[in-house]
Formats: sequence, structure tokens, C-alpha cells
Amino acid sequence: MHLLQNPIRSEELLAKTIDVAHRFYASSSEPLRHSDLIKLAEQQGEHALIELFNNHSLGYADNGGSLDVRQEIAQLYNDNISADNIVVFPGAQTGMTLTAQALLHAGDHAIIVTPSYQSLEESAKLAGCEVTRVALSPDDNWRLNIIAIEAAIKDNTKYIALNDPHNPSGALMDVETKTALCKVAEKHQLVILSDEVYRLLEIDPEERSASMADISKNALALSTMSKPWGAGGTGIGWIACQDQTLCEKLRRAQHIYAVCFSRAGEIQTMMVLRCSDRIIDKNIRIIKANLELLEQYFAANNDLFEWVRPKAGGTGFVKFKGPISANSLASHLLAQGILVFPPSIFDCESSLSQYFRIGFSRTTMPGALKAFAQFVDQQRTIWAQ
Repeated sequence: MHLLQNPIRSEELLAKTIDVAHRFYASSSEPLRHSDLIKLAEQQGEHALIELFNNHSLGYADNGGSLDVRQEIAQLYNDNISADNIVVFPGAQTGMTLTAQALLHAGDHAIIVTPSYQSLEESAKLAGCEVTRVALSPDDNWRLNIIAIEAAIKDNTKYIALNDPHNPSGALMDVETKTALCKVAEKHQLVILSDEVYRLLEIDPEERSASMADISKNALALSTMSKPWGAGGTGIGWIACQDQTLCEKLRRAQHIYAVCFSRAGEIQTMMVLRCSDRIIDKNIRIIKANLELLEQYFAANNDLFEWVRPKAGGTGFVKFKGPISANSLASHLLAQGILVFPPSIFDCESSLSQYFRIGFSRTTMPGALKAFAQFVDQQRTIWAQ
């Protein structure tokens, strides 16, 4: 498969809709401003870090991530993850793709849990893998079926890739399911790539469990600064993994594809992480307020919409019960300046063809919901004919 054979559908859509009025799809948290970050860092007493930012070298940052930023990232995990277990990439997309390139070969088999972010599947295909999809279902509250995973394993299976917390549904895997999946991977000597970019945005913090990278040496956890912290502009993503052999493979892949890092982005990342509690608390308040508005709206319009209430992150997968397809609904909405992600973005199975993704992690969401509601009210008479 050629690199450009299957472009990332979401990015192509976003490139065409830069000036759209209502970003009802948006999944990353309210974007931080650098000036606000500096104020937070000052309040935290991080004067040395601010001085480092103002006077850092514009030379190359260390390949694989500078030691100080890896030490900071490692604190997000348990004791079995140290700075040596963190490999930094220029964003999660690069980390996701290079992980597949480093660990997989032509003729290998990968299991992809769907619906999911497209690159999880495309990166395995780009590495020459045969792919089997295991689909989640709203009928089971989007829970992972371990029996279905085991049934998909072949003699040449090397890799399982999934989102947790789940994009697009906002479902959250419990620790029992994580542990069971890790046991399956260990039994069959498989690697798990756990895309955990929405981790730390659990609606109920009591439902947060350990990262997959903390649970098993067979698991790699992917994350980035964009979702919980709204700091995607730092350009920093990473993989956490207990297995040093796997980490070394990732570093070697990165040497080939992504040598240069932004030192400014690394220092901003350290500022963000040291102010993490305050930033995430603010973002969770936004998510909870928006979620309440959405719950009220869908309850009042349950003749047209239904969903499984998200447990984490800032996305939900909504079923449209009207007389047109969800892809057509998304097109009509876009004509009115309202962007949602249709099922075509996720290449959904036919059973999910009436689902579309919304985002509710930003302060702009109430305005997008208002425009959405007005559109629906205008269309009701037409849809009833």
C-alpha cells in the first residue's frame, strides 16, 4: 500500500472547512493560549522553566525527546514507567504510524478495534499487514468483546490496536477488560497499541484505571498534548512502554522519519504538565456543562436522536433516526455552517451507518448546538413528509 493511497478522511474534510462557523465535531480541549500558560506557570512558581523557555537554544532537541520532558511525561504513569520508557514523537499521528512501521512487517496480521481513528488501521496497512476488524456495538454500550478479539487471532497476528477512552463513542474500558485483553496479548505474544489520547478526561475520575502501558509489558500507550490539555500546538506526542526492546525499535524508527523536535514545544509541554490539575479541571468543567446541555437536547428530541452517554473524552457517537442517511445529514449541516463527522469519516460498518460524531469539549459547543437545533427544527416538517 502506498502512503497516499488512503488519505486521512478527517484531515481532508477539515482542510476544506477551515472557515466553518460551528465546529460541532471538535474533540480536543479548549485551546490554551501561551500567555495564559505563562500566567499559570508564574502562579505555580515555575520561574526557572519560564526562564528556560525565554533563553533556550534553537538547536536540535534530543532525538526521542529530551530527558527533562520525558521525566515529566513519565509522572503520568505508575512506577514501572520512567523517562527511559517514554519515546517522544512530533505529535500522536507520527507516533501511531511509526510504531506500526517499526513493529510490523509485510505478511503480519493486525486486529483493529472499530470504529476508530482512521490512522490506527491505515498505519498497519501501510506496514503491509493483513487487517481484521473487531467492531464495537452500541447495543453493548460500546464495550470491547474479549471473546471476539480471541476469535480474530491468527497464526501471524502480531498487533492489536484500539482507542481507550474510545473515539468516537466516549466509552471507557474498565480495568477488568484491560487486564483480560493484556492476558490475551501475553498468551499469544501480541503487542497492544492503546491509543489513550483522551485519558485523564474521564467524566467521573473514579472510573479512571491504569494505563495499558502500566498493566502489561506487551502494551504501548499513545498520548498527546492536544486532548486533555488543549496544547496540540506544542507538537508533542509520545509512546509509553515498559519493554525497552520495543522502545529502542521506536527510537530507531524515529531516527529515520522524525529527527528534529521543537525544544520550545518540549518546554511548553513541561509547563502544561506542571499545571495539569488546574488545566484539566477547567476542561472537565466545560465538558460536564456541555454534556448536560446535550443530554437535555437528545432527551427532548429522542424521536430523532439517541446515544450511549459518553464516559470520557469530549466526543459522542449519535444515532440519527430520521429519513435520510447520516452522511446526507452531515452534508446538509455543513451547508449551514455546522460541521459534524459523518460515518464515512470512520468507514463504519453498515450497522453504524446512521451514526455521526459530535464534540463537546469546547466553550463554543453551546453555540454549535443552538445552530444544530435550529436546523433540525426547520427540517422536521420536511422529514415528516
